[in-house]
Amino acid sequence: MLSRVAENLYWISRYVERAEYLARLLDDAYQLELEASTNTSSPRPLDNVMTILDCQAAFQKRHPVPPSDPVELRDAILRFLTFDRNSFYSIRAMVGRGRENARGTQETLTAESWAQLNKLFLYLSSSKANERFEASAARFFTHIRRECMMFSAIIDSTLSRSEAYHFLQVGRYLERVDMLSRILNVHCSALALSPTVAAVGASSHIEGASLGGSAPPADMGPTLMHWTALLRSCSAYESYLREAHVQVAPAKVIRFLLLESDFPRSMRFGVMRCLESLRAIAGNGNSIYGTGAERHLGRLDSELRYMDIDEILQRGIGTFLASVQECCGLVGRDIHLAYFRT
Repeated sequence: MLSRVAENLYWISRYVERAEYLARLLDDAYQLELEASTNTSSPRPLDNVMTILDCQAAFQKRHPVPPSDPVELRDAILRFLTFDRNSFYSIRAMVGRGRENARGTQETLTAESWAQLNKLFLYLSSSKANERFEASAARFFTHIRRECMMFSAIIDSTLSRSEAYHFLQVGRYLERVDMLSRILNVHCSALALSPTVAAVGASSHIEGASLGGSAPPADMGPTLMHWTALLRSCSAYESYLREAHVQVAPAKVIRFLLLESDFPRSMRFGVMRCLESLRAIAGNGNSIYGTGAERHLGRLDSELRYMDIDEILQRGIGTFLASVQECCGLVGRDIHLAYFRT
């Protein structure tokens, strides 16, 4: 396969996956903003989204004098991250970049997958999208999420398991792992999570309430709301409840999102799938790490396979997630050197 085609396929999946995650994050942040109290001592949910994307400077450049009214500021952030044509960080821009990569790779993609991505971009560029956003931001973001998921579903159901498919898979799952590490890092920092609170204090309060014990303290309400929003932003809420059999407990949430091998949006699952596709591209056996990208992912896979949540929390959740982000950067660099450099 031509290196140009392989690189286009890789970035198509990364951009579509990023757009889907951003739609989820904005939907949940918007709901939290509506439900939040007037307390302004903690970061607002939309500020956390901008921290995840590292786009505060870009927003300030776009709005040198941000609106002083909280509602106007909220709407400005939402529009900047959804429709801004000149921003690298908006949903429209991400889908547009995915579409541009797909335009030059139509002979490799199926007609259905190209049509889906093109349709989504044209929708985001239309007045109908703005009207739907104004009528109900929640319904709008739900629609965007479903359209992105539809693209991935079409790829899975129509594309042969060739090199093209595996480059798409590598992009999708590497982006998923990277985004999850950023989301968890910002979320835990915003809630000032400590290993003791995560593993003992908050967990015991919340589990006790769910199992018929004493109710959690009154000030646990906002914390519960934010941890629930975290699960929803990863499409993990229902799966978590089925697996954990308890209400939201911080340590269990982190364990589920990092270490659950059967949940398709967990970090461990994403690393496994990304590694499988890299090995398929390289033609290596399961015990051979032929490229730097495979070696980096293999080490991370071993950590996620054999570490438990107590070890991660004692090490420091921020330290662990920073190492994951560094690993994702190294994997992306080595994929470029091995397959895309001409």
